[in-house]
Amino acid sequence: MRIYNATRFLFPRSYRLRVFAICFGSVHVPLITFLVVQGLRGEWEWSTFAALLIATLVGTIVAVIGLAGLLAPIELAMARLAQLQAGEPVDECPDGGEDLAGDLLRATAGAAQSANQRIDLLKGVASTDTLTGLANRRGFLESLQASMRRGDRGTLALLDGDRFKQVNDRLGHGEGDRLLKTIANKIRDGIRETDIAARWGGDEFVIFFDGLDREAAEAVVTRVHAAVLRRPAALLDGEPVAFSAGFAELSGPGRAALDKAMAHADRALYENKGRRVSV
Repeated sequence: MRIYNATRFLFPRSYRLRVFAICFGSVHVPLITFLVVQGLRGEWEWSTFAALLIATLVGTIVAVIGLAGLLAPIELAMARLAQLQAGEPVDECPDGGEDLAGDLLRATAGAAQSANQRIDLLKGVASTDTLTGLANRRGFLESLQASMRRGDRGTLALLDGDRFKQVNDRLGHGEGDRLLKTIANKIRDGIRETDIAARWGGDEFVIFFDGLDREAAEAVVTRVHAAVLRRPAALLDGEPVAFSAGFAELSGPGRAALDKAMAHADRALYENKGRRVSV
């Protein structure tokens, strides 16, 4: 560190230029020595001077190119560590040799891999509902935003548990949780990989049916509803508990379009509940 600190006055903001400056000065030592000796002696051997000058220039060019290549792993490691510090996903590091630069790249790659795993884990936790395993509201909005950016259009379905408060009050919160998990599992089994399903909050679920019109989306939810009734997770007064649903087409990107579609689906949902219609 002594040499590093002693040379910090040279290009204090650029390590690369500092290394190049030291290299440049070192390469020119023979030429400078020759000029000093010739000056002291009062003699000038121009042919020797020309040969030394050419050799010095060639050596400088080779040194600059070589140092630029040797510094590349350090700069790459610095870029990856900057991504790590910023909390961003870290790009892959190339393999290095069995030397100091290779050790630096391997250490950086190991730190990057651990960081990426933690980032993926945190993203999963932040966007997943812990009870049902479906996306939570944040995860749904992020996935829907990505889908809408691709130009996808489709139908929203809003599902709400029937008499869910009574399940909690009369059968206990454990049975309420089991009912939510059952509905979530039936939703997961009944939709396609391209669809997006989430627990919107409480006993509400939302599904975006990518590319399906309202009629097709209703058909899917009807099958999910029937699957819940076939093996009900909860009974109240001897009757199985399922859910009601409302639908709305989502035909444009942006939160305003989503809010409008959700409002339409919500009104349709509670009209169904008011008529005691469950899909």
